[in-house]
Amino acid sequence: MRLPSRSTAYFSFAAFLVFAAFSAGLARESSSGSFYKNFEQLYRVLARLNEAYVEEIPSDQMIDAAVKGVTDILDPHTAYFDARETEELKVHTEGEFGGLGITIGVRENVLTVISPLVNTPAYRMGIQAGDRILEIDGKPTKGLTVDSAVGKLRGKAGTDVTIKVWREGFSEPLPFKITREIIKIESVPYYGMLPGNVGFIKLVQFSRTTGDDIEKAVVELKKQGMKGLILDLRFNPGGLLNQAVDVSELFLPKGNVVVSTKGRLSGQNSDLTSSRAPLVDPNLPLVVLVNGGSASAAEIVSGAIQDWDRGVILGTQTFGKGSVQTIFPIGDDGTHILKLTTAFYYTPSGRCINKKENSIRFKNLDTAKADTAKKPEFDDDLGVELGEKADTSFDTTGHKSFLTKVLNRKVWDAGGILPDLRVAGRTLNPYQQELERKAVFFRWAVKERPLLSKTHKIDTSFQVSDALVENFHAFLSTDSIKFRFESPAVRMLKEIRKTLDREQKGADSLPPALRRNVTAKIDELDSALARAGDLEFERNREYIREGLMRELLLAGGGIKPATSYQLRFDPQVKAALDLLAHPARYRAILSAPKGK
Repeated sequence: MRLPSRSTAYFSFAAFLVFAAFSAGLARESSSGSFYKNFEQLYRVLARLNEAYVEEIPSDQMIDAAVKGVTDILDPHTAYFDARETEELKVHTEGEFGGLGITIGVRENVLTVISPLVNTPAYRMGIQAGDRILEIDGKPTKGLTVDSAVGKLRGKAGTDVTIKVWREGFSEPLPFKITREIIKIESVPYYGMLPGNVGFIKLVQFSRTTGDDIEKAVVELKKQGMKGLILDLRFNPGGLLNQAVDVSELFLPKGNVVVSTKGRLSGQNSDLTSSRAPLVDPNLPLVVLVNGGSASAAEIVSGAIQDWDRGVILGTQTFGKGSVQTIFPIGDDGTHILKLTTAFYYTPSGRCINKKENSIRFKNLDTAKADTAKKPEFDDDLGVELGEKADTSFDTTGHKSFLTKVLNRKVWDAGGILPDLRVAGRTLNPYQQELERKAVFFRWAVKERPLLSKTHKIDTSFQVSDALVENFHAFLSTDSIKFRFESPAVRMLKEIRKTLDREQKGADSLPPALRRNVTAKIDELDSALARAGDLEFERNREYIREGLMRELLLAGGGIKPATSYQLRFDPQVKAALDLLAHPARYRAILSAPKGK
């Protein structure tokens, strides 16, 4: 019989002590005792690896790897930090470091942009909600946790980071080289009056002063005679829970539940309620704008307003980040940290905000699917059901229905918040996206605005002339820009050139005469594609005019005049204004079902 080595014996004894102490406490909570039995299996595997693996494994690394293996199959927001990662986390959170200005999450196991923050490097470079980050500085992101990815994206202000993203509608990944900046974001970068005496408030994050900032905006808009209000929560990734409550109670009666947290431990279960009378008149029409970049605290506010029938939610389905994380130091020295999801957020009607794909990764999520034969259809205009309402409580994707608190309207437990009125946001075609990605509007405005301001007042009444558009067209071809729209055909042609160059250096090179003939054909095709690029410029002339105006305003007056201008072209804002201009339609959405 072979006796274990001293190190093996020490590992086994130490692991046994950990195992015995840990399992003794938890076995009492397991009615079947299965946890105790399965933990013993883990202990035996670790002990055998330590004893018999071909190379010796440091026990601390083995334990860290085992714990990370467990956390990796849980939700995307649960993470374990070993000693090195804990130190890096402290550096990034306690020091003054730059970032890109994006909030990220995990979608279908791929690192995904939830939303770019307004007026940040990522926003200016054209990063969009839904972009899937495939690489960071040339290294694949597969398997990275959200926290690890954030650590790689952050860095010293003024340094560059290159990310490669996959975007819907493109045939290959798009590279972005972005310079980090210190990210300082106002929670309310803009508020003002729109046509019809409709107030508009843009809320981009829930920070320490958000409740006060929104209250100030509301007071100012009331002084200006506000008769309706649009609260814009699009691309708002969330923030502080208490600020979500502070914002909600500006609209809800005192004592109304804003959000509930529910977890396995009793300390995680609570109702957060409005503690004051509403600042906004309960009869003032309210529209809340949301989209796939609205997450966490933004979903709490929109869910509370929807469930209490206080306003119409308009836009597209929100992100579905409805979980609470708690930090647990592991060990006495504080060198290891477990960030653990301990509860979910629930709206007042009882809907869980957290989308299933943001929950436990290994769960079989198909078991709750309902029979699809009798599921109701939806009217994309009003966002209400049509057909056999009484036959099922599930919608077309198998989600359970709940009733709002005042009018008993049906709302759906779809993960995130489904709007009452579904209106798609603005989409950019590939040419427009390429202009934004290469920041050419911004670069042109920086160059031209000082010259223009000598002879013109650059405000929202200024108009970009055809001559300025042509000036921009010439600017695109200058040596410092050399902008060319790389359509799939152009990119394919570049690859053909590279292939020919490689072949020319090898044994299979083309005869000189044939190579000259092929090159001439490629040059001819290249010229034709260049002319096609000019056609794209003409097709997008009005969007270009808009982009030039936006950047001129941004360069001279900042985010406020630029936002005021851009709202004119926003289809969701237009839909909200149209709804508020038709009170009967607004009331029809916020009305009790027949027979109540």
